[in-house]
Amino acid sequence: MSKLVPLALALIALAGVSPVFAEEEHAAPAPSVNAAGGYGEVIAADAKADPLAGALARVDADHAALEGVFSGRVGQVCQKQGCWMQLIDGEQSARVMTQHKFALPKDFSGNAVVAGKLERIEISEQEAKHLAEEQGRSFDAAASRVEYRIQARGVASVR
Repeated sequence: MSKLVPLALALIALAGVSPVFAEEEHAAPAPSVNAAGGYGEVIAADAKADPLAGALARVDADHAALEGVFSGRVGQVCQKQGCWMQLIDGEQSARVMTQHKFALPKDFSGNAVVAGKLERIEISEQEAKHLAEEQGRSFDAAASRVEYRIQARGVASVR
């Protein structure tokens, strides 16, 4: 019985580990250009891209996800591993997550299209603090915890 106590405590400790810090545990691959000059899966040249602001208007509490190709301007890019970037359209934005399947160059900029699943999610306070720290800004406990994310399969520059 006494041998089970340390094991139980270890399991409890492991269960409390947050996936927020997954980027520290799972290194993203180095940025590598795909056959079409983008990152991740190739986005077909004739793919119809929805402007991000219009897509965000369609994603609400009742319709929490939308598959497609979304266009906008590149904002911030993760400076640790290139595992996320911000896609901006006017005043609207979404965080593009690579899920560590591919990485983006830390100096990625300009206009881009992203193929993936756009979702409206509510993030935890712990994740909000982590993201604020990564972006070099102070944490605002009163700020909205709703975030739009694109679980990206591919990203490409638009010229």
